[in-house]
Order: sequence, then C-alpha cells, then structure tokens
Amino acid sequence: MRPVVMLLLGTRGIRVTETVQQLRPVGDVVVATSADILDARADRLDDDLPATVVIAEHSDGLIDRAVAYAAEHRVDGVLTFSDDLVEATAAVADRLGLPGQPPATMAAFRDKYVQRSTLAAAGVPTPRFARLASADDVPAALAEVPLAAILKPTRGSGGALASIVTAPDQLADRVAVAFDDAARAGGAVDPGTEFILEEVLVGDPARATPAFAPYVSVESVAVNGVVTHLAVTDRFPTAPPVLETGMMLPSGLGAGEKTEVLAMADQALSALGLSCGLAHTELMLTADGPRIIEVNGRAGGALPYLFPMVSGVNLIARAGQAALGLDSGELPSFTGHAVFVSPHHPVGVEIEKVEGLDEIAALPAVRAVIPLSVGPGRTDAHRDTLIAAILATVPTPNAAAAVWREAMALIRPRYTLSSTV
Repeated sequence: MRPVVMLLLGTRGIRVTETVQQLRPVGDVVVATSADILDARADRLDDDLPATVVIAEHSDGLIDRAVAYAAEHRVDGVLTFSDDLVEATAAVADRLGLPGQPPATMAAFRDKYVQRSTLAAAGVPTPRFARLASADDVPAALAEVPLAAILKPTRGSGGALASIVTAPDQLADRVAVAFDDAARAGGAVDPGTEFILEEVLVGDPARATPAFAPYVSVESVAVNGVVTHLAVTDRFPTAPPVLETGMMLPSGLGAGEKTEVLAMADQALSALGLSCGLAHTELMLTADGPRIIEVNGRAGGALPYLFPMVSGVNLIARAGQAALGLDSGELPSFTGHAVFVSPHHPVGVEIEKVEGLDEIAALPAVRAVIPLSVGPGRTDAHRDTLIAAILATVPTPNAAAAVWREAMALIRPRYTLSSTV
C-alpha cells in the first residue's frame, strides 16, 4: 500500500497543486487546511486537485482536525512548506507518533528573538540584539544595540516590515508604525508579533561571488538527526527597505568560502536541534567570516522551483521523504545555474500597471514569468510588493547576473500620482 503524506497548507508559499503533484512519487496526499487560511490565499484549491482535502473551520482548530482525521485514516507523515504552520506540523507529528521536528525546538525556528538567544547561548557568533514588545522598550533596545541596526518582526518572513534604523530618534516612530502595520500585513507576519532590533551585519563584497550580494543561503535536509547540505545559494542585491530581489542556485563561491559557510550552518543547525525536515539558513559573508542572518525550518522561497531546473533533486519530494523518516541520500549534480528574479514595488504606493513582463519572457534564458502584483492595488504594510516571479537557466554566474540586470531594467511599474515612493 502506498504511504500517505499529509500536507499542512499555509497562507503563503508554494502553489498547492504543484506541491501535490511533486509529492505524488512519494505517496498520496491529504491537504489539511482551514477556511480562514483558504480565504487568505492568493491561489485556490483546484477542483481537480489530486488529493483529499480536510478543512477545519478555523486555523486555531487545524491541529485537532488533522489529528481527528488521522484517527480514522492512514497517515504516515506530516509536513508543510509554510512558515506559519511549522509549529502546527510538529505538534501533529508528535501527537501521532510520526517523524517530525520536536515541538519544543520549534519556537527557535519561528521566533527570531528566541533563535538569536538560542544561538548566542550555544556560542554561535551573533550580532547584538534586543526584543521590543512595545514602544516602551525603545530606550533599552538602543542601549543594547549599536546603530545601524535592522528592525524586523520576530515572526515574519520575506523581509516583511523590516527596516534599517540609522539614528536613535528614528526608532520610536519606526516601532509605532511597525506595530500598526503588523496588524495589516496579512500572512507575511504572525498576528501579535513582537519585534527585534539587531546590529546590522556588514557584508564584505570581496567574499561574494562577483556581481552578487555578500550573503548566501544553505539548503539542508535532516532525517533521523542526520543533516545533509544540498546546496549553497547566491543572492542578488536587496531593494529598499530590505526586500529580496532574487537568487542563483548553485552558488558560484569558491571551495574555501563554501567550506566556511557550511561549517557555520552546521553550528547553527546543531544549536537549534534540527533533526527532521528541510532547513534554509541565511548567512552574511562578513570580513570576519560567515555570520547567521536567520534559520528557517522549511524550504526557502523559490528553491523548490529552482532545484529541478538544474539538478535531479526534487526538493518537495525530499521533504516528503523526510516526513516519512526516509532519505534517498541523493546529492544534486548540477547542470548549470537556476535563477530567480523577484522585482518589488516600493512600500506605500498605489500600483496602476506593470509593463515589460512580455519583454522579459522573450529573453533567451528565461523559462517562466509569473505575474503576482501587477495592479491595481496598494503596497501598504509591505503587502503585495512582489511584482513577478521570473525563472531562468544559465551556464555561468556572470550570465545569471546579466539576466537579473536585464529583467530589473525591463520591468516598468507605473504608479498613480498620489503614490509616495
């Protein structure tokens, strides 16, 4: 009998139908979700989705609904690709006695303050940091963290609500606005999130792949406590305030730099207790060596799309295998470089339209252009800033950088005159 893998569906991330299809070689799929999660999604469950769907009335009852389903049906593994459901996934796996990351460790993967505290306690080099539960914590945070610093939600992803603070008098206003925006930011941050102020990690361009930003990520999978690193990924420069504009897989770093990056990722994952599932570790390449930006207990952004484009590894299927306590042991054999370009609108503008996507799609290296936020609409509170997802394959890092430059130059968003950029 084929195994059954339960997929816990989040409010953001990988499209459901594509995820189910890529899990099919591993086992049959049950999609467990809730009415409010579905209401918040940009995409919808297709009528011909090849999976059983279990829907709770509200996300607060999702764990109990999933456990109740498993009491009457065969379930062999539990997984998610959404930040906001990694804790629920661990709880369901634990209650069912299935492979999974221990629930007690999950706060360190979801909460940036808990994560920084855990890494620091384990001796992993960290920037100075402070938690802000309200505007009242501003003086103490400024006393602890030197400027320039980055303010970001403790429970958020994709750079949502992050901003750089360079002067003491900026922080109180930024914190007040951030807490207000957090209530309106949708799935990009958790409701009720606190904020963390961190000393800015300064990258050393000399350590980066030429034409790329001095920060990278490590993509890993853990099964039964054994961690395997699948790749290092390069990043393109960020857009203001701190929005990611794309990545290249695999990295063009030299062997020595990669060894240092992987060693630092090992330290962080060991400190956080990664034992089951995927991990996405972001690192800044500083003059003193790689330093942890943050660690996520799930696949990173576009990585599930990029791996199959230039290797034999299906990252979604690997996550499914890990959820069953299995691992193929397969390491990627790359045939080139996969590129993801993600141009953003500024925060706080009213989008009229976006031009240039057809021209980008006509570029020889481009494999797909997926429009996401092309108007009309607003980008208040960091919502709907991502214009499009652009996927390409190239033979060299220089060619990847050229695709990024061309795409960023060709895309032409138009805003109403009342917009403030």
